[in-house]
Amino acid sequence: MSKVIVNGELRDESDAGVSLLNKDMQLGLNVFETMTAVAGVIDGFGLHLERFQSGLDRLGIAVEDFDLLGGRVRELLEANDFLEKRVRVRMTAMSEFYWIEAHEVAERGEVCSVVLSDYVLNERSPLVGVKCGSYAMNYVALHEAQAAGVDEVLFLNSVGEVAEAATANVFLVKDGVVITPRLESGCLPGVTRALVLERAANAGIEVEENAVSLEDLLDADEVFLTNTGVGVQAVERIGELELGSCPGEVTKRVRTLYLAS
Repeated sequence: MSKVIVNGELRDESDAGVSLLNKDMQLGLNVFETMTAVAGVIDGFGLHLERFQSGLDRLGIAVEDFDLLGGRVRELLEANDFLEKRVRVRMTAMSEFYWIEAHEVAERGEVCSVVLSDYVLNERSPLVGVKCGSYAMNYVALHEAQAAGVDEVLFLNSVGEVAEAATANVFLVKDGVVITPRLESGCLPGVTRALVLERAANAGIEVEENAVSLEDLLDADEVFLTNTGVGVQAVERIGELELGSCPGEVTKRVRTLYLAS
C-alpha cells in the first residue's frame, strides 16, 4: 500500500483522513501543486514551492511546516521506493490540513493533438494564477476532448486571446521566435513554462510573452505544450488543422534544452 504524508506524518494512503464537513474540501478551496520526480530529482522544485506559497497566500491558507516540505517529499519518495523511478508528486493544502502523495507514471508521448474549447477562461477571476482545487471546467473540457479522441483542449479568454490548455501552457513558433501567451491572458504561470522561456533565451532563441490571437495560433509554424508531466510536447493537429512536420525543428531544440538542464 502506498504511503502519503499528512500534516507532516507518514501514513498509509487508506488512512489519510479528512473530515467530510471540511468547508475547504466541500467548496474546492484548496491549493495543489503537481511535479514530476525523476530519479528523486524535481526540476524547478523551488519554483513549484514559490507558486504553491503564492496560491496559499491568495486563499489565506497556512502550512505551518512549509519550510520542511522538501524533506517531506524526499521522505515520501524513500518510503515508497520511488527514488529510482519516474513519479508524479502532488501537494495539496486546505485550512489545517495538507498532504503529499506520489505515484509512479510512464513517460508521455512527444506529440499530441488539441481542440479549441467552447468554454471561455475568465482572465478576471480571483483564482487566476492559482492552481486551485476548483478545477471543474478544465476537467469537463478535457474529458470531452479525450472522449472525442483528442489529447488536450485549448481555452480562449473572454476577449478572444489564446490562454492555455486544460493541463498545460501553450507556445507557438513563428519565424523562429518562440511565443507564449502573457500571464494577463489568465494562463497559469507554469513552472515548465518559466524554465522553457529561461533556457531557450539563454541558448539564443528569441522568446516573447505576448497577447496571442486565435489567428496567430492557427498561422504558427509550430505549436507545443508544456507542463511538468510532458515537459515539451509538440502539437500535430489543432481541430481539423494539420500542422507541418511535427515536431518542428525549434520545438525539438527547445525540448532538448529543457531536458539537458
